[in-house]
This record gives sequence, structure tokens and C-alpha cells, in this order.
Amino acid sequence: DDSHSSEQQLLYGIPNSSWTSPRWNWGYASGTGHDCAAICRRRFGTRTARADLVEALLRPSPLLPDSTAGNAHYVASISEADAQRSGGGGNEPPFDEVKLVLALAWQRGRWDGSDGGRDGYGDVLSAMADARRYEIEGTSESRAKALVQDMRSRFHKLQPSEEDAEVMNSIDVDGEGCDLDAARRQCAGLVLKAMGFVDGGL
Repeated sequence: DDSHSSEQQLLYGIPNSSWTSPRWNWGYASGTGHDCAAICRRRFGTRTARADLVEALLRPSPLLPDSTAGNAHYVASISEADAQRSGGGGNEPPFDEVKLVLALAWQRGRWDGSDGGRDGYGDVLSAMADARRYEIEGTSESRAKALVQDMRSRFHKLQPSEEDAEVMNSIDVDGEGCDLDAARRQCAGLVLKAMGFVDGGL
């Protein structure tokens, strides 16, 4: 497994801007988490920006084949896939930013009920803030699977459309050669859509 620290990028160019940093200080009025949250709210402060984000998450761009791999069945690591998608200059952000959007949406959802209520996404936010299950434990692949599984198991609490529920259930995180980065992006997009993120904001 690649080190969890090596796959974390600076969020918005701010040093110590990760869930595992002691300076992140999630939930407090000072710290890099607070600084990044302010930028994130500005970035997704319009309905158009939020709609573009959800659309990009629901339809991740296909990965380009790696000509150096010499293998037609080459599967990019999850960090490589994330870097390829977020480095394309389009609307696809790095997944660390997606996690911050989710966290802010769930934080807001505690007050307006859009987080699914009891046993809903507040529990996922708590695990995210704890910075172990999705940040340190296991491999980068197992951490991605854990996040998808935790989001998927609560999706019914958001009363999604039947079509979106079917799409959520069809997301593959266990098949050989499955694209885990695409899976976690689609899952996040479905959750944000069902929460009313596009209209409600952060």
C-alpha cells in the first residue's frame, strides 16, 4: 500500500490541509479545516457551480490507458485515477475536495435534517473527522470501499428516486479491475443530489 501521507495533496494550496493533520481542527473556528471550508463554500456558492459538480461526479471521465504499462488490462491505482481526473482542467475536482463538500453538506444536514437523521450521514461525518477509517486504516483501496459502503448503506434515508437507488446499488467496488475512484465519485454525487445540495448549498 502506498503511504496515506503520500497520496494526500494540499487542498487549495494550504499546508496541513488534510483530515489527519493536527492543524485541521474540524468543527472549530480556527484551523486549516476552517480555512478550507471557507474557500469551498465560496467555490460552490452558486447553483451552477453545485450543479456542475454533481454532474461531474455522476459521470466521471474515463481513464486513459497507460501506454507504459504494456498491459491492455492495466488498472490505475485509486490515487493515479484521482490525479488523472482532477488534472484534466475540467469540472472534476480532486476527491479530497469532494470529501470536504460532503462533510460540509452533512454538517449543514444536521440542522435541516437533510443528512438522513438518526444513524444517517452524521455518523459518516464523525468517522471522517476521526480520520482513521477513511484516511489511515488498511489500503487506499479498502478506505475507498469503506466510504462507499458507509454512504451506500444510508442512502435510503435520503428518500432518493427509484432510479437513483438502482444506480447506487449498481456501483461496483468489488469486481476485478473496477474503477474505485469512479465508484466513490458516483456515490458522492448521488448522495449530494438526494440531499438537495444543488438547490440548498453548503
